[in-house]
Amino acid sequence: MPKQMVNDIAAQGPAGKSQRILSFDIIRGFLLLVILVGHIELPPNFYDFFTGRGRLFVSAAEGFFFLSGLLVGMVYRRRISLGMKFIFKKMWTRAAELYVGGAALTLAYAFIIAKTNHFYIKAGLPNPVDWQHTIFQTLTLRFDYGWADFLGRFAILMIMAPFVFYLISKGRWRWVLAGSIIAWLLRGQNFTLGWQIIFNGGMLMGFYWRELSAKWQSLKRSTRKVIKRSVLTITAITFAYSYAVVYVLSELNSHWNALSPSWHNFTLDWNGFNQYAWTYADKWTMGPVRLILFFIWGSVIYAWVAQREDLINRRTRGVLLLIGQNSLFVYIFHSVIVFVFKYFIPAKTTGVQNFAIVSLALAVLIGGTYFYRLARSRWPDVNIAYLYGLIFKKSRALFVAR
Repeated sequence: MPKQMVNDIAAQGPAGKSQRILSFDIIRGFLLLVILVGHIELPPNFYDFFTGRGRLFVSAAEGFFFLSGLLVGMVYRRRISLGMKFIFKKMWTRAAELYVGGAALTLAYAFIIAKTNHFYIKAGLPNPVDWQHTIFQTLTLRFDYGWADFLGRFAILMIMAPFVFYLISKGRWRWVLAGSIIAWLLRGQNFTLGWQIIFNGGMLMGFYWRELSAKWQSLKRSTRKVIKRSVLTITAITFAYSYAVVYVLSELNSHWNALSPSWHNFTLDWNGFNQYAWTYADKWTMGPVRLILFFIWGSVIYAWVAQREDLINRRTRGVLLLIGQNSLFVYIFHSVIVFVFKYFIPAKTTGVQNFAIVSLALAVLIGGTYFYRLARSRWPDVNIAYLYGLIFKKSRALFVAR
């Protein structure tokens, strides 16, 4: 099991003992691995059966957003005695790190792809590139490109986070909840307004985690049992349907010409119903079905992991914990891995080759994270902000030398 250390947003208890909840880090570690597999995009492969190819009614991205907000609420409640000035500074420092990382990666990927004429690697970059327009749009958070595109959106949420946290800390949680719901209802096609409800909802739950846990335990055992069974039943049915869409309906559509007339009608009806369902489960705008199912599925996953967290941590040899506790580094590093791999993946691959390629990508991610943790244990000042400074210093030196 890897040595536990202070994470990018870790908290320390009164005696310096970590108060992090193991389950959250394990879940976040798993979600980050799922995100990597999804971004490599090499179906069919063995790992797809655990990831749903990123096409289920709920994806790993929602969980990553929610857990980030939840840990912000949980961590900074423990630090509230340090004052709001401290909290504003810490949150805005993190927002700056996210902003710099997102903008730098977007421009770096765009520049390399444009210069090497590899536009096919990822859609979204105009050809030819109007660099003045692209740079301006990137710096104003109106354009992102690559596989770490959530960094800029996280930056926006972290800029607003101290204001939201202040209201929560003053007991104005109803204002926060109402404001988040209203913003979500007015979201239109705006990603941030749609997804803020997950981040802010996570912050609310993280701040009141102890109270919510106590409230749950105060319920009658029979009431808790009914709620558990209901949530589990809804999860089982909706997950099975969503899974069948990815792995059964997609096969029916791909073999359309070989289907009999009766199967044609069945497939058409299923496609029609599925299209209707997805209008309410849209990922970009956080449709109501996706939002509701996220909290239902998420509660089942948390309950399952919480009962087995020590066993899971031992069986995975601490890998999920390692990934989850170094989430910002892992998210940035995974985008670099995906970018490099997509340069060398052949146009046509077999299932065996897909498995080998994705396995190698996962191994590189895990190995790189171990190295990062080792570096931080020997040089505690080595963090994301330090690495940014080092990169900019080296880049400036090269520019001056030229």
